[in-house]
Amino acid sequence: MFSHISLILAEERAKDMRCAATRARRRREARQAQRAAHSPLGWFARHARDISDAPAPESYEDFLCQTAQSAMREPTAAGRSQGQAVH
Repeated sequence: MFSHISLILAEERAKDMRCAATRARRRREARQAQRAAHSPLGWFARHARDISDAPAPESYEDFLCQTAQSAMREPTAAGRSQGQAVH
């Protein structure tokens, strides 16, 4: 009778230890995911696809044109000082 009770208690203890290990693993994974979400590298990894979808210029002249166009869209420092909104 004593050996039967010991086996049942040992099985329950093993089950409790597996549950505790699972909880600890999930807690650790959640912390790692939270850290990755708030780190700059995590941000880059999430948005790298957005950046890579942008078409690359075919030539240096195209690059210069794109750069000039984006610079023209940006408000100047003088415009900002007069109350122009920054987008």
